[in-house]
Amino acid sequence: MPAKRGKDDAQGSLRTFGFPASVVKLTMAQTGREVLRTGRNPCSAGGSDAKVGAMLTSRTHRWSARFASVFALPAFGAAVLFACGGGSDNLPPPPPPPPVPATDAAATTVSTTPQPATTPATKPPPPPVTLTAGAASPDPGAPLPTVAITAPTKEQVIPSDKAADFSVKLDVKNWQTATGSNHVHLILDNKPYKAIYDPKQPVKLSELTGGEALSEGRHVLVSFPSRANHESVKTKGALAVTTFWVGKKGDAKDDFTKKPMLIFSRPKGDYKGEMANHVLVDFYVANVTLAEGKEHVKVTVTGPGVDKPLEGKVEKFGTPLYLDNLQNGSYEVKTELMDGANKLIEGPWNSTTRTIKIDHDAPTDVAAAHGVGHGAAADAGAPAKPAAAGAKDAGAKTPAPIPTPPPTMTGNLPPMGGPSGNK
Repeated sequence: MPAKRGKDDAQGSLRTFGFPASVVKLTMAQTGREVLRTGRNPCSAGGSDAKVGAMLTSRTHRWSARFASVFALPAFGAAVLFACGGGSDNLPPPPPPPPVPATDAAATTVSTTPQPATTPATKPPPPPVTLTAGAASPDPGAPLPTVAITAPTKEQVIPSDKAADFSVKLDVKNWQTATGSNHVHLILDNKPYKAIYDPKQPVKLSELTGGEALSEGRHVLVSFPSRANHESVKTKGALAVTTFWVGKKGDAKDDFTKKPMLIFSRPKGDYKGEMANHVLVDFYVANVTLAEGKEHVKVTVTGPGVDKPLEGKVEKFGTPLYLDNLQNGSYEVKTELMDGANKLIEGPWNSTTRTIKIDHDAPTDVAAAHGVGHGAAADAGAPAKPAAAGAKDAGAKTPAPIPTPPPTMTGNLPPMGGPSGNK
């Protein structure tokens, strides 16, 4: 039993120096495998079992004391034990493989569940653009407002070099005006109107041309009272029309202002923010009475969201029209004075097309809503704001709020209320 004692002594020496049992067992097994590989027998020197044991123990202690490699010390002792009589049957079994490091199963788990496909939210289609008849504001009470053009005078001739700076003067009665409230529309040659908030202040002709030079020949000025929302006052005596000449006077016999005449008023310019809702369509007529089956005004609208041109047929003068659900972009609004056979009545003002721009995303411009500044336009059909202190006219009623028209009234419009005659 010397080999077993030597083996036991070697194991004891390792344990004495604090090696754990698992390391001792692993080391002895590795030493046995080394002996089998090399075939060297440490007992071949002929030493006795006691001497071999002593040598094993002595060397084990000496190697351990020197902190030799863990594997060098037990390899030597185990080799001696195996060579001195210990067969392979006495060797411990090979060590188990090192354990697999623990992993976070949750972290390494790969999901194979298919994710549902995300579909973008579908925006509902915008409501259709409509052209409808609105409710007319009540007529002002007596005395009725009147407008007269005192300069230039009828058929006056203005020298060409003085025309641009010539001052237009108005005489407005029974219609108190104020910035942001009631005012007067002044139109030259069927161009977009200029809002006049102080009729006592002269207006140069060059301010009414839209930047164009005044050509020689006949020119026409038109003026009428307008409410804060730009709806015109259509009572007797409210409309003023005068002709004048620039350069030299021509043939006065051919005066179209004495024939049926359509005067475009609204819409005008750019409509931003809240002002782009409920847009007013308004006009004036002269020298003609609108009636069902006879003379009438045709209104046509094209633009974004309008697949087929919107058409309105106005057979009674007085009530305004409104455009609703307009989308961002440009629209064309055309007015035509038609006869009973739906043919255009001849006249330079009787077919007019204006382009307006809608921008719901832009900030609302209150000043522009009342015609102040460049590009001012929007009325939005909104109820008029109260006039400034002391601005209310004794004969002019405060404009009543305009109700939203029913959404189903499209196409040809019903007869529109107002004065039966407007010549």
